[in-house]
Amino acid sequence: MTCITITRSRGHIVKVKAEGHTGYAESGSDIICAAVSALTQAAREGLEKVLGMKVKDSTRDGFKEFSIKEYNPESDAILETMALALKDIAKQYPRYLKTEDQTI
Repeated sequence: MTCITITRSRGHIVKVKAEGHTGYAESGSDIICAAVSALTQAAREGLEKVLGMKVKDSTRDGFKEFSIKEYNPESDAILETMALALKDIAKQYPRYLKTEDQTI
C-alpha cells in the first residue's frame, strides 16, 4: 500500500510525502502507482518550473517527498488539485492507496 501524507500550514499545503508500493500490479504495469507518480511529479514540476518556486525534493524507490517554504494562490491551486485527484483515487482503490492530512 502507498500512503500519502499531505501536510498543511495555516490551511495551505506545504509538504507531500508518498511512501510504499501500491501492490496493485507488477512493476511497470501498476496503474495506481503510475497515477500517483504522475500527479506528484506534475505538481512538483508545476511549482518549480511554471511558478519558479524553490522546491525541496527527495526521491528513492518507494518514496517521494517534496515541500515548499512559501505558498501563494497559484501554488495552492496546483497542490489542492493534486490532493483532490489523489484522494479520489484512494476512494476508488482503498486497498492500495491511502491519504492522510496533517497540520503543522
